[in-house]
Amino acid sequence: MEYSSQEELFNNLRGAFQVKIRMINKKYDYIKMVDIWNYLKINKWSKDKNLNISEMVNDIIDVDIDKVDIFLKKHIKEEERKIYIEER
Repeated sequence: MEYSSQEELFNNLRGAFQVKIRMINKKYDYIKMVDIWNYLKINKWSKDKNLNISEMVNDIIDVDIDKVDIFLKKHIKEEERKIYIEER
């Protein structure tokens, strides 16, 4: 199946992401679907060829969430942070 955009592909994988989020929610309640997507996109899917949707669903369900956690924390560490100031 062909997708016209990565956003469309992400939306078609939403069910698998929701299952994974439910599986990890107790320990990793701060990890979001987009974090798993970004980890897999950068570290796995960019290296694979001729991926099909079922392989991507398997990758989402089987992803090592500890590696996603490390990836996310590294990203946060490098991110520019802003100070939130209440305006009066």
